[in-house]
Amino acid sequence: MLAVAVQRPAVSAAMREVNRERRGHAFLPGWDALTAIPLLRATEHVPPAQKIIHLHFFIGACDWYVAELEDDTWEAFGYANLGDPQNAEWGYFSLPELEAVVVGAGFVVEQELGWVAQRFSAVERRG
Repeated sequence: MLAVAVQRPAVSAAMREVNRERRGHAFLPGWDALTAIPLLRATEHVPPAQKIIHLHFFIGACDWYVAELEDDTWEAFGYANLGDPQNAEWGYFSLPELEAVVVGAGFVVEQELGWVAQRFSAVERRG
């Protein structure tokens, strides 16, 4: 059984993207996918392994997994692994700051376009 949080009716405002042209596509998915993500703190009662991961962003060996989202500020709560699984952790991160990252010769943080929402326990098994 999947843990489901109360969903909001609509996302309030579009997020400004500074690297959209460099990326070649939107950083965020469409409105339907965004409104399916619980608001911040809506899944506090759900154990980490059971939290649903709605979005996955990555660059190199770094991964950010979104479980909750505040669409007024675009602050997310989720799991971040910055290339060192022993120091990976749950916490808050800013999607506008993540979208603005440019590494080296123009590499940017990407959204996994084919991502399907899944429990964090399944993400952990992927390695």
